[in-house]
Amino acid sequence: MENNHLIAPNTVFCLKMASDQTQIRLDKYLCAQFPLYSRTFFQQLIIQKLITVNGISQIKPSLLLKAHDDIIIKFPGEPVIDVSNKIDPQLPITIIAEHEHFLIINKPANLMVHAPQHESQEFTLVDWILKNHTEIANIGCIDRPGIVHRLDKDTSGIIIIPRTNFAHTQLSSLFANRAIHKTYHAIVQGHPEKSGIIDAPIGRCKYNKTKMAISPGTTGPVRNAISHYTVLEYFENSSLIEIKPVTGRTHQIRVHMASIGHPIIGDKVYGTLSPLIDRQALHAYSINFEFNHETHYFIAPLTDDIEKTLEKLRCKAI
Repeated sequence: MENNHLIAPNTVFCLKMASDQTQIRLDKYLCAQFPLYSRTFFQQLIIQKLITVNGISQIKPSLLLKAHDDIIIKFPGEPVIDVSNKIDPQLPITIIAEHEHFLIINKPANLMVHAPQHESQEFTLVDWILKNHTEIANIGCIDRPGIVHRLDKDTSGIIIIPRTNFAHTQLSSLFANRAIHKTYHAIVQGHPEKSGIIDAPIGRCKYNKTKMAISPGTTGPVRNAISHYTVLEYFENSSLIEIKPVTGRTHQIRVHMASIGHPIIGDKVYGTLSPLIDRQALHAYSINFEFNHETHYFIAPLTDDIEKTLEKLRCKAI
């Protein structure tokens, strides 16, 4: 329906279902009318009561539309950004690449991607986005604008932030179809085999709900999880590995490496604390994907704390 990447704030559209239109979910219908916008985007508009069907705003995204239904959509106004109650710790967030449709960010450790609950006062990557890139405020979910994937708080490295609803939709689809390939570097305890494939389903730990675990030590549903790893360098009692997760489960790399007896050093949840580094030595090193018929490949250099840890390990090995 529209040719631009974004529709002007406060624009109103009045649509009417055709007489021969078959029944269709409201959110799916809207996506068909506005293909540059995601279902998540319209689901948020429905929650905000910015969409009415036959004059009724108390509706669900799953509402089945029928012939002659009248749909009115009001696109959001300019976002009101207020992160004044958050303390900006001046974390070294750097932009690796700036594309018309997305940003490639190098996230530092000790930074959450988004708040775990609304009341949280901890500064997050989302706060940084809202403060420095206000055009992203209406992209995707209201509480996590521009977020299509995440890294753990203490994992550093590369993350992609869509800048348009078109990119949000396309990148979400690429992640869902495993068409975005990420490579991580990690320092693990001990000496794993030179290379290997870990194929072990992951679910919520039955003994500690804040942790993930390998089945059968789980409760509730489990999901398949596959990781490929290669050892890059052996040290006296540890190893530098490259690991490529095929799936993207919560804590997948940390759980998988711990499951084969080689937890990531400094991982206080799935391993033990380390005198060499004050967080898990895990870094999202690179990402590659095809977007708009172009192949993109980006690298986030290792952080200073991981580089210094490697220097100490190499010196110790001499």
